[in-house]
Amino acid sequence: MASPSRFFVVHVIYLRPFEEVEPWVVPHREHLDRLVTEGHLLLSGPLVPRTGGLLLMKASDRAAVERMLAEDPYAKAQVARYEVLEFSPVKFSDELRAVFGGG
Repeated sequence: MASPSRFFVVHVIYLRPFEEVEPWVVPHREHLDRLVTEGHLLLSGPLVPRTGGLLLMKASDRAAVERMLAEDPYAKAQVARYEVLEFSPVKFSDELRAVFGGG
């Protein structure tokens, strides 16, 4: 039986000025596209100002999220680090009910 999905907010923190991160943006987004296709990434976007980004992910456990992040071109190029926070959604809009279930 598959493990139930758990939800994670990932704070992506740039370790270098954006000019040094920028060459990795396209490969990073291609990696995120794969995570969307696999059903692990629910949404993502850059912070304003451009100091990093946020990811909303679902996975069976934190270790799975960390494995996915280790494959991110940002991680491989050592231009970003990640803060992973697990959360249990209990309140959400009708539009998100299908994502989080129940309610």
